[in-house]
Amino acid sequence: MIKNIYTALKEAGLNPFWPGKHQGECTQRYCVVKESNQVPFFNANRVGYRIIDIIVFVPISSYNQMEPYVQEIKSELKGLPLRYAGETPVITDDEKKAYTTSIQYQVLKKL
Repeated sequence: MIKNIYTALKEAGLNPFWPGKHQGECTQRYCVVKESNQVPFFNANRVGYRIIDIIVFVPISSYNQMEPYVQEIKSELKGLPLRYAGETPVITDDEKKAYTTSIQYQVLKKL
């Protein structure tokens, strides 16, 4: 599923990267697609979900780009079998000189 997410974002021109692949400071908006926790459903050991994090970066001089970019990403992923799980607050990343937030999705799966 993570490859499908990456491909959908790439084809839409939303500038995705795999973890650790973007180098240097943030000079244009981009996102990082990564897998996170795998969690079983309560009282079940055969089914659960995997968390997918889409970490969003926009240049520190462009805070007003954050919300439209997040909405573009969410809109592009509506056609995939994902469950929206929330977002983190926008914070600054001093190393990348960017604002950042994370959009989280759940992917249902057998364990």
